[in-house]
Amino acid sequence: MTFSRLLLLTFVLGLAACGAKKDPAATEAAASAEGEEPAVKPRALVTIGTVQADTLTDVLRLSAVSAFPAKVALRATTTGYVLAPSPVVGQRVRAGQTVFTIQTKESKVLHLDQLTGDPRLKFSGIIGIKSARAGVLATVDKLAGDYVQDGEQLGLTYDKSRFGFILDVPVTQLRYVHTGQTCRIFLPDGRVLNGRVAEVLATADVSIQTQRYTIRPTGPVPELPENLAVQVEIDRTAPHTAATLPRGAVLTDETQTQFWVMRLLNDSTAVKVPVTVGEQAKDHIEIKTPRFSPRDKILLSGNFGLDDTAAVKVTRPAAEKE
Repeated sequence: MTFSRLLLLTFVLGLAACGAKKDPAATEAAASAEGEEPAVKPRALVTIGTVQADTLTDVLRLSAVSAFPAKVALRATTTGYVLAPSPVVGQRVRAGQTVFTIQTKESKVLHLDQLTGDPRLKFSGIIGIKSARAGVLATVDKLAGDYVQDGEQLGLTYDKSRFGFILDVPVTQLRYVHTGQTCRIFLPDGRVLNGRVAEVLATADVSIQTQRYTIRPTGPVPELPENLAVQVEIDRTAPHTAATLPRGAVLTDETQTQFWVMRLLNDSTAVKVPVTVGEQAKDHIEIKTPRFSPRDKILLSGNFGLDDTAAVKVTRPAAEKE
């Protein structure tokens, strides 16, 4: 084979190879001619809404525990033995009612109560321990037959009418709490009681720097045990009108220091708008800045994880479809 023929063969093979490569534009045009549609980037399905004017209140939320602050200890007034019958925990007692009965050790040894035949006589050695006020027995520390010393505690009563809650307020929040202020008490089972700040105690916890207050319910009170953990809400500010969005519309970073919303720029594009948030209610969050107009469409759902200028498709909520 001569050199000229070899060169011609190489040129022919190169043309064949070039013809085998397909032009992308020609391929897309051919697909369009055959009725096929080019691939389209998927768009996120979102719902939209606008800012609403709601009435918000800055609320201070703190923990409290139930307590019976008015407690009275029943103590032995002599050395002797506790006689039957023994009271039981939870028993109601009246003011002046004999709760425990003690027989002195001299009377037990000499059987004075049997000699006189009348335990009401002073020399019988039978002494009644009476309750100073009406209440309920919280504890029974001594039972029938127990030997007790003079001054030893026999039991403890509490006054149910003085039932309340002990609230520890951080010293940084003291300016928001004062006696006579109304509050709301949230029980663990979901019930809510109305209350008020009754008293302030003149001591502070040096380790955690808190001031102690007592909270008293102002309405009917269910039967509650002592040391029950509850939540107390106290209004720090008067109710005010603010622009709000549902919680799901406001996005934040991992440290919850930056907040933003996704605003609909046109029918198919959403942009990221940084916002400054204010009071946070149960379902809504106050938007302080910027000031959105009623015409601004904010993404309420489907906005999580979207980048700036994301492609979206607006859908109606299921409630509207019906």
